[in-house]
Amino acid sequence: MNAASRSFSPQRRRSRRPMVSSRVTPSNTARVSRVSSLPVKPQRQKVERLHPSRQLIPAWLKVFVVLQRGSDWLTFFLIATTLTIYSWTVYTQQQWALEYRKLETLQRDERQLTTTNEVIKDQLAQQAERPATGLVNPSTANTILLSPAPERQLKTPSTQIPHSEAVATTPLGY
Repeated sequence: MNAASRSFSPQRRRSRRPMVSSRVTPSNTARVSRVSSLPVKPQRQKVERLHPSRQLIPAWLKVFVVLQRGSDWLTFFLIATTLTIYSWTVYTQQQWALEYRKLETLQRDERQLTTTNEVIKDQLAQQAERPATGLVNPSTANTILLSPAPERQLKTPSTQIPHSEAVATTPLGY
């Protein structure tokens, strides 16, 4: 509310234009073209652009610009390399953990199979010791001896390959 009352108040309003007096003095003659109450616009000076070949950049500044560009590329390369190595490390650790879990599972399964196998062997041994099963202890009296089979001569394959008859162009079945 205070700001609004100031902006509409005619007493506080000030002009941003400099006041020009009607008297001409040597300091005023540059600003005023004739004796009047209106100010004269200052003349604008034209800015000349230097031709690129005429621009003089110091050698040390050029060296710093080249060093900055080189360090920018080096920084980009190092960040990319760091992210690649980090992601590869995380990936390999995840893969290693997965494979280690598989190994532990296989080792646990192996122990369970070994335990189950031994339990079955023990059960079979206990069943074999019972007289009601009809099994007897091995001895020379109840051993069956088999005579060895006669030796056979190896047939050498003939070097002549019989000509195969017409080869079927379509398959016989699927």
